[in-house]
Amino acid sequence: MSRFLTPSDADHISDFLSAPRLKTFLDLTRSGLREDAIELHQATMSLGVAIMAVTGLIEVSLRNAACRRFDMMFERADWLMNPPQGLQWQKLESSSIKRAQNQARRAAYSKMTGPQKTALDEQAFPNGKPMSLPHEDVASRRQATIHVADSQIIAQLTMHFWKRLFSDQYEAMLWKRGLRKIFPNKGLSRADVASQLEVIYEARNRLAHHEPVYGSRLDAVLEAISFVSNYLGNRDPDVVSPFAKLIMPQRDILSGQVAIMRSTFDRLTPSR
Repeated sequence: MSRFLTPSDADHISDFLSAPRLKTFLDLTRSGLREDAIELHQATMSLGVAIMAVTGLIEVSLRNAACRRFDMMFERADWLMNPPQGLQWQKLESSSIKRAQNQARRAAYSKMTGPQKTALDEQAFPNGKPMSLPHEDVASRRQATIHVADSQIIAQLTMHFWKRLFSDQYEAMLWKRGLRKIFPNKGLSRADVASQLEVIYEARNRLAHHEPVYGSRLDAVLEAISFVSNYLGNRDPDVVSPFAKLIMPQRDILSGQVAIMRSTFDRLTPSR
């Protein structure tokens, strides 16, 4: 029995995790014991935390590298909200930008004092604020008047936005105009980069919804992490880049969690 859990412990933990969630791991076990399923679950959760730490640094670094490149490419800092000639955001990206702007406005509004919020009414309600308007609508109208800097909007954009910039829809608009310099190895194509970023995005999305990453999914995300570590801002993959050094501590922790998870799977699941 794993982790010295009593049958009573297993009953309570099963309730916490839910039967459908635990069944995923129960079906993997050799023994069919809930205690072993719980241990497998915990191993994947610890692994997920380590993956999120590494891929979180990848997301932040990719975002900042892209922003610096766009500043240079377009010779202006307002390319996000005021796209220059030759750049047209696709529908998905336009929606992401609008959503990020609203989130940035909500964040700014939440930091205001009561009097500061009330002061927005002059712009939000030029003809006077309706007495019966629900509080949520008042807040929404007020927030719409708040100016937020592009940098605040950029901070709200997710990995989905940044990985989309490497899609074929932006090959001419972005990749060929200079985005490729983020991954300066001349042997890499846009599709090479896009496919690896897609793996990282999918893993982060699964983990954000508390879904496990193991087996072939784990192998794929580890390969994608190695790819970005080798090539982000680096021409020669045989040279340890500054970015690789940045994420080295988190990758070391991840390697340890991978070893623990694989050992746990080998011990508790049937031989393959």
